[in-house]
Amino acid sequence: MVKKRWALVIFIVIALLSFTSPLSFAVDPYDPFDLSDKGGFWPEAEEQNDDLKTSEELIADATMLLTDERPLDARTKLLKALEKDPGNPEIYTLLAHYYNFHVGHFRLALKYVKQARRLFEKANGPAPYTDQMLMYNHARILHLLSDIRLNLDDYSGALKSLDEYASYYFGEWYPGSRAWVLMKLGKLQEAIRVAKLGILSGAEPGRTYNILAILLSLSGKRDESLEVFNKAILYEMSLGSSGQPATPLNNSGEVYREIFEEDRAEASWRKAVSLPDGCEHVLPSLNLSILYMEQLRYKEAKQSMDRFEACVRQYPLRNGEEHRALVHVARGRVDLHTGNLGSAIEHIEAARERKQWFGKIGTNVEDMQAATLISLGQALKRENNILNFRRNLSWNDWLEVKEKQAFNRVRAWWLFRRARQVLAEDLNDFEDLYPRHTDSLLEYDSLGEVLSGFWPSELRKRIEQIKKEDKRPFAAVYYDAYLAENYLANFKHKSGMDLLKKSLARARPKADTGLIMRSKHLELKRLDPTEIKHLKTAEEIY
Repeated sequence: MVKKRWALVIFIVIALLSFTSPLSFAVDPYDPFDLSDKGGFWPEAEEQNDDLKTSEELIADATMLLTDERPLDARTKLLKALEKDPGNPEIYTLLAHYYNFHVGHFRLALKYVKQARRLFEKANGPAPYTDQMLMYNHARILHLLSDIRLNLDDYSGALKSLDEYASYYFGEWYPGSRAWVLMKLGKLQEAIRVAKLGILSGAEPGRTYNILAILLSLSGKRDESLEVFNKAILYEMSLGSSGQPATPLNNSGEVYREIFEEDRAEASWRKAVSLPDGCEHVLPSLNLSILYMEQLRYKEAKQSMDRFEACVRQYPLRNGEEHRALVHVARGRVDLHTGNLGSAIEHIEAARERKQWFGKIGTNVEDMQAATLISLGQALKRENNILNFRRNLSWNDWLEVKEKQAFNRVRAWWLFRRARQVLAEDLNDFEDLYPRHTDSLLEYDSLGEVLSGFWPSELRKRIEQIKKEDKRPFAAVYYDAYLAENYLANFKHKSGMDLLKKSLARARPKADTGLIMRSKHLELKRLDPTEIKHLKTAEEIY
């Protein structure tokens, strides 16, 4: 009986399918919700359609897809167009834009834009041109070439491309870009003149204001810099969803931190990371993480980088060369300060090995090198401290520990020595000794550890020279702490302890928490364990 019922059900289903009108599968070409293969929206149909299209049609499709923020689909169209028309410079230009802007593969982008230029000049001859479309395409190639060279840290090459562009054309973006490249080349005053002239000549306001404010900050005009940053922020906000206010917000936060207004700096960075463009670059999240670490807020420092990495996943095509090494530095330091030394060493080693481009940020390769050398040396020294308290179950364990400690000790010594060399020789006569330098990646609360390796007279002379130029009152707290640690490491106990007490007396409880803890640790080491002060200091620390 059951079998008969199932047979009847199957018969009815087959009958219904057999008598269903073919009209139910008809395609309405005006129905936007009809996704049948006959409507041409399925990938197979799209691929077949691409085979029938000309290269010009594919280029038009790719341009539209890039506008609609579908870069991967655009790349597919462009590669298909390249098969059909390998001599078309427009295809190479769009592919260069794709790899430069959407992927961050700058070396491949450079190859594409160079090929675009060769093919363009082969087809149209050398510049100048009189045809408007040729002028537009040539200007676009030069603009892209300068931007890619900047991203590759080739500042002289970027300036050369900008000079060539300026000999034929003018664009609203040009003054800001030229001022930035001049700054990267160390031509600060010329960069300021270019940015100011750009504003007067109607250059792109947001970008030019932002760069001018950075330049004013670097020249010591911080109040004027913050006013200009505010103009950049307001302009970018006025553009709505197309604006990028996170960039000037981040930069103004760096200036606030430099003048020891940490609460305003934190507010600027928190606002920046909350905006739609807040994770287009790592700097707002990185700066927030560094600030939290200075205040021993390690959980929040880690969360800052977690949020950045979660946010940046919306750009799955990016290869990470603009941010990965910086993320490793931040994560390594959080692990270093929270006792996860194995993970800390892995992250900092990865930061040293990863390729990091600095063209679009103020930091340079020497800043990164000094920061990772010091952090890695500190991690190795902390690992040795832990190994001192490890329980060895056999002679083999004991020998392994001693071998590991000897290796760490020698390597940490070499890393600190190399860091001092970079700081003294490569960074403009130790520019990063200036606490809270906006472009620095150093940890200023523990910088005294590496400075203790300098001769006391040499360091004192340098600090006295900087103090005369540095008018920030809170900076003296750091200078005194550095010199105190150097004195203590070089057997000048009384002078060192006097300076340490002077620094501690003026340190701010929240903003300088990291420096306070570092100084109290130094004080604790010099106190007699039988004294009451030793016990009180230990209680304050732990």
